[in-house]
Amino acid sequence: MFFIILPFVTFAQKNLAVATFDILGNAVTVEEAEAITELYMIELVSTGKVRVVDRKNFDKILDEMNFQNSDWSDSNMTIELGKVINADLLARGQIAKLGSKIYLSASVIDPNTARVLSASNEQFNSVDEIFGLLSKLAGSVVDGLLFKIGDYGPGGGIIYRVDNFVYYEYSECLGETTWDEACELCNNYSGGGYNDWYLPAFNEVNSFSQYRRSLGYEWEALWTSSESEGDEAQAYIRDHSSCDFRVKPKTDKYKVRAIRCFPF
Repeated sequence: MFFIILPFVTFAQKNLAVATFDILGNAVTVEEAEAITELYMIELVSTGKVRVVDRKNFDKILDEMNFQNSDWSDSNMTIELGKVINADLLARGQIAKLGSKIYLSASVIDPNTARVLSASNEQFNSVDEIFGLLSKLAGSVVDGLLFKIGDYGPGGGIIYRVDNFVYYEYSECLGETTWDEACELCNNYSGGGYNDWYLPAFNEVNSFSQYRRSLGYEWEALWTSSESEGDEAQAYIRDHSSCDFRVKPKTDKYKVRAIRCFPF
């Protein structure tokens, strides 16, 4: 009998906290920036891919932290903000005037790392034109958050599978060791600062191994999390011209790669 350990995945929308658009120069008035922010939030929600958290609460936290516009470039300050706000993502934007043109830019930041995950911008001649651009801007920013197969994931692994906005990434090789140590390696792995990596089951190993093979990489002999009866487990072993699964003693040594899956 084989046992497969599968992760628990939450398929909820990401919670996004949106800060009021910063004004550079005399591009717009404070009141206009407030209105633009509110309309931008509506367009973000209309994408159906994010859920915007209460803005009043976010503004209150910014005030309590005395968070300034310049603090966004300070990764420590941004990470500290992420610790106190109940959101998966942070969004900010700027409205700036350069010459006769006005520029509207928006970005989304990972509050755990302060890394900019997505950004977009639009330009216009007068504030009357801005409202027609917000839908395009919001859609572009949200689409920029989506990963494609072959991209580096947030954990630093390679995205090898996308299934209904759930992404799967595999890690670098963590070593060559026994099965028990392989489990421990994956459980303790924290690539990208994430602690939800795990030793994949045989079907998951097959999935990313086939992807790697399609890119021209050599087959690897890898441990899987699938246990057999007694002191044995399944390993992904090359057999002639292809790979298959073989029940092997847990004391044998094979390579180890961790995987993690995460919803958008």
